[in-house]
Amino acid sequence: MRPVLKACACLVDERGRLLVFHHPEDRGMQLPKGTIEPGEAPEAAVRRELLEESGIHYTGDLLSLGTIDRHCEAGVEGSKRRHPQLWHLFLMRLQAVLPETFDHVAMGSPEEDGLVFSFSWLTHDAPLDAFAEPYVRVIAKVRQYLAGTLPACP
Repeated sequence: MRPVLKACACLVDERGRLLVFHHPEDRGMQLPKGTIEPGEAPEAAVRRELLEESGIHYTGDLLSLGTIDRHCEAGVEGSKRRHPQLWHLFLMRLQAVLPETFDHVAMGSPEEDGLVFSFSWLTHDAPLDAFAEPYVRVIAKVRQYLAGTLPACP
């Protein structure tokens, strides 16, 4: 089975904090992420997903942090069947000032249209107990890159 391709937005502010949100149906913390549409480049998908899930229109540079593999079980994050996923991770540097917390009504996905996502900033030393395992791996990569111990991908 071919993996479902995903794009994950790792938006950091000038203080090195990562934008995260509480998903009301999955009852956990997440990063903006979603499926790459057929014919869509991962770079375009990550910008679209960030806009749909947070309302942020990001036009700045994207820095690839590589990919992670995930085996997704049925019933997790709206999936109806078990399947492999390949997440493309992109670091984005915030170019504007955003509030410490804010809500956004998701759009663009039948599973998430109308859901209210509550956003906040994750500090470099915050515990990750509220995140599912693949998000913990993504956050670890972001933290390693920001600490200078992980090179960017070509």
